[in-house]
Parts: sequence; C-alpha cells; structure tokens
Amino acid sequence: MKKPVSNIATAMTQKLIHLLQQLENAEYDKMSNAGKKQFDKIWKLLGQPTNAELKKIKTKGTKNEIS
Repeated sequence: MKKPVSNIATAMTQKLIHLLQQLENAEYDKMSNAGKKQFDKIWKLLGQPTNAELKKIKTKGTKNEIS
C-alpha cells in the first residue's frame, strides 16, 4: 500500500501550513515536549521541515554569511 502524500500546492493545504506555522511560532517556547513532538509529526506528514530542521538550516545559513 502506498503512503499517502499531501498535495501542498492546494490553497487549502497552503492555508493550513500557514496557520500551523503561526501557531508554532507563537506557542513553541510554551509547548511541552509532547506538543513539540506532535508538531514534528504534523510537519513530517505534510512533507515540511520540523522546527529543529529549520533551526539547523538557519544556523548553517548564518555560518555561511559570516565566513
């Protein structure tokens, strides 16, 4: 059985991703570890990077800018 893949090109999915990003940005520091893990699962289900993955990308980009 094939694993379902979300179509992130649809307007509804884009809106969902936007709303989830806003929620995560506003509440991430206040979330329990269990809440953070749930967000990671949601991002993976949607084929998006997790908060930790985004931080690594940003850190890598900052290091490249300094070099």
